[in-house]
Amino acid sequence: MKKEIKVLLDKYSVSEYEKLANSQDLVMSDNTSIRVLTSKPEKSKANGYVLFVVPGWSTVVPAWDKFLIDAMKDFEIVYFESREKASSGFTRKSEVGMPRMVLDMKEVIDQLSIDEKKLVMFGSCIGATSIVCGLVDKLFNPFLPVLVAPPARFEYPEFHRPFIAITPHWLLKIAKPLGRFWIIKSKSKTPEQAAKYIRALEEADGFKWKRLGLHLAYKRYWKVFPLVENHVFLIAAENDKMHDAKVTRKVKNLIKNSQYLDLKTNENTHSKVIVDTIREYLPKFKGLNH
Repeated sequence: MKKEIKVLLDKYSVSEYEKLANSQDLVMSDNTSIRVLTSKPEKSKANGYVLFVVPGWSTVVPAWDKFLIDAMKDFEIVYFESREKASSGFTRKSEVGMPRMVLDMKEVIDQLSIDEKKLVMFGSCIGATSIVCGLVDKLFNPFLPVLVAPPARFEYPEFHRPFIAITPHWLLKIAKPLGRFWIIKSKSKTPEQAAKYIRALEEADGFKWKRLGLHLAYKRYWKVFPLVENHVFLIAAENDKMHDAKVTRKVKNLIKNSQYLDLKTNENTHSKVIVDTIREYLPKFKGLNH
């Protein structure tokens, strides 16, 4: 498995979507810059919807390449990179916490003048939970929220959670081998999934991770889900070790207006399979959130 992961890591060093997309650094209200990648389909193939993609914690673009390359055929895409990622212009004066993450999304929507009646907000893992928080706070009202495995708490190795506050950020570099072991042994079903997570770990910025992680690692969001008034599309992957489908099923029971679908694997939730699923469900959700 290690040899396969090494080959895949080399593959994930290049993102086809990044080559094709337009990259912009947008300045937020606290002067932190956020990178967004955007693309538009050919006019003759455009379906009229903007797909606003909010990936999980520190996720790298190559992890979503199959998804993005297929989606860009008919969706206008805005790929949002939150402030813990290497691309952000994050400083010691930058604001932190879930409310700030959600406000970043709102400010990007406003700066790009996106029509929310044509907006599909797609979030994975903590990115999905941040969309939920934005819905509850009425910061945006998309045509369709698509939430892939939204956790009720930030996914983090339990053995390290108690030590986050006292761990110097520079220790992340030393701890990376332990993180790789945790990913391979406990949180990956396939070499491809392991390679995606390891690439994210390798690019991790210890300073950003600690400052932002401190405001997420101890929070629980079970009380937030029942407050969602929007109709949402919940997607799980029952065989995904990183994202427990039992949590997504519980979230489904807490959000009264939700449609639940199990796509079985992490690969399916990052590929053409989920894009086709969204295309199929768009007409069914027409008008439900407006």
